[in-house]
Amino acid sequence: MQKETNIHDPNNHLSAYIEIDLSALSNNYKKISKFVSPSVCAATIKANAYGLGIDEIAKTLVKSGCREFFVSDIYEGIKLRKTLKKNQFEIYALNGLKYTKDQDYAKYNIIPVLGSLNEFYYYKQSSMYDNTLPVAIHIDTGFSRLGFDIEDVISICKENLNVKLLMSHLANADDTNSKLPELQLEKFLQISNNFMGVRKSIANSHAIHRGQSYHLDLVRPGISLYGCSNDNQTQIKYEQVVKMFAPILQIKEVKKGSSIGYGAAFVATKDTTIAILEIGYADGIPRSLSSTNQHEGGSFYINNNAVPIIGRVSMDLVAVNITECKTNTNVGDYVEIFGTNQNIDTLAKNADTISYELLTRLNHRVQKFYKYA
Repeated sequence: MQKETNIHDPNNHLSAYIEIDLSALSNNYKKISKFVSPSVCAATIKANAYGLGIDEIAKTLVKSGCREFFVSDIYEGIKLRKTLKKNQFEIYALNGLKYTKDQDYAKYNIIPVLGSLNEFYYYKQSSMYDNTLPVAIHIDTGFSRLGFDIEDVISICKENLNVKLLMSHLANADDTNSKLPELQLEKFLQISNNFMGVRKSIANSHAIHRGQSYHLDLVRPGISLYGCSNDNQTQIKYEQVVKMFAPILQIKEVKKGSSIGYGAAFVATKDTTIAILEIGYADGIPRSLSSTNQHEGGSFYINNNAVPIIGRVSMDLVAVNITECKTNTNVGDYVEIFGTNQNIDTLAKNADTISYELLTRLNHRVQKFYKYA
């Protein structure tokens, strides 16, 4: 287990870092699990657990009671199986079959989520079928992405398959005014009648809060485990899991009329004090947070004081205006990128994107520190 350290100590010489509260993660999982009971609560931890490190996230969720996990593909599945060695933990590969990898599905006990007739035919001819490796069936009920067309899935319902799970995915579960989720759920339940006795799942993080009818046998929360993207619901009070900080490299006085940053897109209209932060788009900070004289960008926080970005976000550096900062600020101090003062959803909204993208964009050079219970 990684030891905690005083991450704000300048002697640690850290660059940008994220703090991941595993206790909050555990509490969020337990809250969801209790809310959807008696349905089973699985966990979607694809894309390296949304950028937060699949090993530590999975271990924490196991301790919290999770026994079923969804990852992107066989490669993530193998990595997760090496962490969760026991086969009592079920791992589903969402992106279907990787052809020629059938022996790995059986070897590591990874359940492929079949989403087309071609995948189904390949499965039947492979060693997976001979070894009776179970599968999940993904049905496209209105997303037009992965999944069997309705006519195709009905054609295989009489096949001799070991189907572990039937699933579908909602296109806009977060839109409380949309009727599409209800239509998708209705289609899914009608098709499921052809697979008697097979467990059903359609709910992601947002769908969990559309009502108990969406919970079915199993729910698959992802982003909500980390306390993100929950503005449209109040039934569960999620805890914030992730905070991000970056150090100040330099503080300088800029005279009125001086340009700041690439493209000279921002020109100081008065004498300004700026702080240069060691963070940039190589660390996952979107350039859309940049500020020009015509466009106000995003803000970060120093000791609870908002400090606006000025100029363009560059690869490694960002400038912020600390002229009005009502606190003593020094080189080596850490600036909150997101955390207590603005959560990642707020920063994402200011960047015209979503928290999913910000989390998964966190570069490998952004150090991760896990806060244990």
